[in-house]
Order: sequence, then C-alpha cells, then structure tokens
Amino acid sequence: MVFLLARTADAPDLQRRFFEEWSDIDDLTGHYVGVFSPHPRELQVSLRHPEAAGGSQGSLYVSGVRAIGDRSRIYRSSRQSPCAVRMGTAPDPAAGREPEAVGLANEVLAADLPEHQRALTLTVSAMQRFFGIPGALVPCAVIACLEERRVFAVALDEHTHVYDLLKRIMTRIERVVPAVDEQDAELVAQLAARYRHRSTLGRLRDSALSVREEWETHLRRLGDELSTHAARLPEDAGDLCRWLAGRLAQPRPIAGHEWGRVQDLLHALRGSGAPRTLPRRIRRTLARLNGGYPATSCALTRLAAAEAEKEAIEVRIGRAKRQLDELGRDLRLGDSVVGAAQELGLEQAQEPGLLTPRRLDWPLTVLARPQPFEIGRRRERT
Repeated sequence: MVFLLARTADAPDLQRRFFEEWSDIDDLTGHYVGVFSPHPRELQVSLRHPEAAGGSQGSLYVSGVRAIGDRSRIYRSSRQSPCAVRMGTAPDPAAGREPEAVGLANEVLAADLPEHQRALTLTVSAMQRFFGIPGALVPCAVIACLEERRVFAVALDEHTHVYDLLKRIMTRIERVVPAVDEQDAELVAQLAARYRHRSTLGRLRDSALSVREEWETHLRRLGDELSTHAARLPEDAGDLCRWLAGRLAQPRPIAGHEWGRVQDLLHALRGSGAPRTLPRRIRRTLARLNGGYPATSCALTRLAAAEAEKEAIEVRIGRAKRQLDELGRDLRLGDSVVGAAQELGLEQAQEPGLLTPRRLDWPLTVLARPQPFEIGRRRERT
C-alpha cells in the first residue's frame, strides 16, 4: 500500500504529476501495489453488495470502484463487479460506528485536479501522526508491505516522482508477477465458481428436502394404513401389521432376519379384506428402502455431487491462496523498495527522528538522501 505525503506548497510539481500520471500508475502497479489517495468528495457507501443475495454483513462497497482488498494483498473482485472493500473496523449500524476507511482503485481521477490536490494536502498532518513521519521528510512516499508487516518512508523531491519510484519497484518484482497473475486468475475463477455454485446448491438442497419430505410422508401414510388394518386381522397378523408400521417409522433397510416376518405379513394380507394394492405397495416400499432410497434418488445424487464439488472448490481456493501467500513472500517487496530507493541515491537514515506516539507500530525504515558531512578545520596553536 502506497501513500503520498505531499502538500501543494511544498511540492506542487510532485503533487501535480502524481495525479496527472494516475492512470499510468494504475496500469503499472495493477493489483500488486495499491496506491491510495483521499477521495475529494463524499462517498456513497452501502452495506450490501448489489449482486449478492441477502448482502454481506461487515463488508462495504462503493460504486465506481473495481478492486477488492484483504489483509495481505489487493486483488480483483471474483465477479468483476464495481465494488471496493473497507480497510478498517467493520461498521456496527446499531452502535452507530462508521468504517475507518474505504479503499479505492479507480483507473481515472474521480474529480478535477485541484480538488484532488486539496484533499491530499489536508491529509498530510494526519498521515504524519499515524505513521510517525517527521515534517522534515515531507514530501515522501510511505509504503506499507502487508505481507512483511513493515513500512518504508521514501523521501521524494521535484526530481523524483512517485511513478519513477514505483517503476523501479515493479521492475524488481516483475519476475514473480507472471506466476502471481496465474494464481490470481485461478483464485478469481474459483471465487466466481463458489459464487455461482451457491445458488445451484441452494436449489438442489430445496429439491432434496422435498424428496425427503415426500418419502417420509409416504412411509408415515403406509404405516398409518397398516396400523388401521391391524385391528381387522387376527391377533398374529395384526401384530405383524403393527410391527411393520413401527418399523417404517425407523427408515433403515430391512435386515435379513426380518424378511421372514415380512413374508408372513404378505401371506396374511391375502384374502384379509385389505386393499389389493397394499401388498404390492409394501414390496415396492421395502425394495426402495433396501436400495438406499432416498439417497439414491436423482435429487439427492445431484446434491451429493454438488456438495463434493463445493468441497473441491474450497480446496482449490485454499490452495490458490496458499500459493499466492508464498509468491507474496517471494516478491520481497521490502527489499525491492530499498533497492529502488538506493538507485535513486537514497540511503537508510540511522536517526530518522520519528514522531511519537504513532498509531502504527510496525517497524518503519526511512530512506532519504544522505546528509553532507561538515568538515571542520582545526586551528594550530603557535
């Protein structure tokens, strides 16, 4: 995450070029390096994603923004929808708590240049206090490496612009970028698959529930019919009817030793005045029960396959995230920032004079132009 700390009065050309080159910076950095600048106008924030059924508590979305962020990286939305994610504490509407910040990723400026310059200028003091940046270092670029949990403050001047610094950084990490692109595309595809799969899974679960309820209703009605007919049969045959009625209330396959009682019941039902279809319905029901129904029904078979695919998608998402984490470490952004600063003639300040207290407690490295040494002459005594 990159932030520019620059007032118009201190560095007008640096500030102007930062915004004039905004689209160049966006194309250069992609979603590996997020460059942030305050929005000059009020943002319309919604607590619900416009495409998500039921919304998502704790997520904020802003129209006109297409990037999405998390703790360790910034990556595109799985649905490529115009949205952004908050960077800060989740809001609590009941308590009236507002989000701390909202991250933007616009490809072009959202307002006129003077508006952006004014908005940036008005945030410098607050950013200094947050990061602990001394006033002597402004203007500078503050770069937070989320994977490494380190912060760098890189001194800038009218001859060293943000785009120059970022291009040197990106040149150093570009060897890893193709692999990150590949894994990021895989993650985006799997997140999209997860989103699509949810609605499919919901429909299949509804269908499977209907099949189960219909089967339970069928077993209950058959059991009730057997219990009713038991009173019209001799005692032994009636006991068999009541046994099977109770047995159907426990929908598990008929065991081998139970089939003898089933056959005795079917024999007793012949000529007993029972409906002609009753023995046939008993046979069919028990055949389906022993065949694994309703698990073998089309609805539950499709649901089982969908549940397995859901697990497979989650495995692929987890694998892509782990590989992205590994690649994030391979990027070695911290080393790239230091190397780029050294190419610009900057060195690590031994006594940076950071402001205290500061809100961010991550280690902060200051990279600035070396101070010239003062060489004094010693007077010789005569």
